[in-house]
Amino acid sequence: MAQRREPGVLVLAKELSASIEKHVEDREYSPTYLISEIGSKLSRVLIGGILDQLENRGDENDPFYTARVIDPNGDFYYLQAGQYNPEGAMALSKLEIGVPILCVGKVRARTPEDSERTYVSVQPESIRAVSMDEVNHWAIKACDTLMRRINTKKAFGVDEDVLKKANLSQREKDGLELSNEFYPTIVVENYQALLYDCLTRLAGGEASETTNFTGEFEPAKSSEKVSENEEIIEEAVESNNDNGNEEKVLALIKKMDEGDGIYYDDLGIAISMEGIDGPMLDEILDSLTDQGLIYQPRFNHYKEA
Repeated sequence: MAQRREPGVLVLAKELSASIEKHVEDREYSPTYLISEIGSKLSRVLIGGILDQLENRGDENDPFYTARVIDPNGDFYYLQAGQYNPEGAMALSKLEIGVPILCVGKVRARTPEDSERTYVSVQPESIRAVSMDEVNHWAIKACDTLMRRINTKKAFGVDEDVLKKANLSQREKDGLELSNEFYPTIVVENYQALLYDCLTRLAGGEASETTNFTGEFEPAKSSEKVSENEEIIEEAVESNNDNGNEEKVLALIKKMDEGDGIYYDDLGIAISMEGIDGPMLDEILDSLTDQGLIYQPRFNHYKEA
C-alpha cells in the first residue's frame, strides 16, 4: 500500500473547538491527534465556510497570518500560518474577506501557561476560494459524518448490534474508546442539537432555540424541515454509494494534472464535491494503483499511468 498522509476529516467548527484532548500513538512518526468529545480522531481536517477575518500580524519578510472562518452553522474556525507553513501563508495572502473557502489543514491545540482555556486552530496546507454550493455540499457531508459519530457514540458500550451494523474502521473504534476515556460525562444531546440546527440552516430555515432541546428529532411527518433534512442526508449517502466513484477520481486526476501529478490534499478537496470522503478516496487510489491506472511520480502526488 502506498504511503500517504492522514486523511482530511470533515468536522464542524463546534465539534473541533471542543476537541482539547491530545493523543499520540505508540508508533514511529505518529502525529499528535486531537480527540473530539464524540469520537473524532483528528490530525488533518477538511473544513469549509466563509472567510470573515484575515490579518497579517507579521510583516512582508516574516508574515504571520491569522484568519477566522464561519461554518454553515455560524460557529468559528481559527486559522494560523507563518514561517513554518509558508505554503499556507501564501495561500491565505491571496484570499479576500467574505469569500467561501474549503481548507485542508493540520489541527493544533494550545493552552497558555496563564490560562485554563485551550485554543484550537488549523494550520492550512491547501486552501482555495469556492462557490457557496460547494461549501453547502461539504456541509451536508460534514453533517452526515456527524450523524454517524452521534449514533455510534450513543451505542458504544450499550448496543453492540448498532456498532456492528455501522462497520466501524479501526480509526473510528480508536476514536470512540479514547473519547470515552478523555470525556466520560459528555452530553451527546448537545451534538444532536448541533446537527439539527445545521441541517435546518442548510434547508433554508432558521436555527431553532436549543436551550431546552431534548436531543430527539421530531417525526418527519410532523416537521417539514426535518423531512427536508433527512432527504439531504439520504442524497449524501446515495452519493457515497455511487458505483462510478473510481471513474470520477480518475477523470479528476486527468483534469487537474498540470504535468507533475495532482497533490493528494488538492484531489481530496476537489473530489469531496462528488461525495467522496478521505477513507473512500484512499481505497479508490489503492484500487486504481493496483489496476495500473495511476502511479505516484513523487510522494503523495498522483498521475494517470
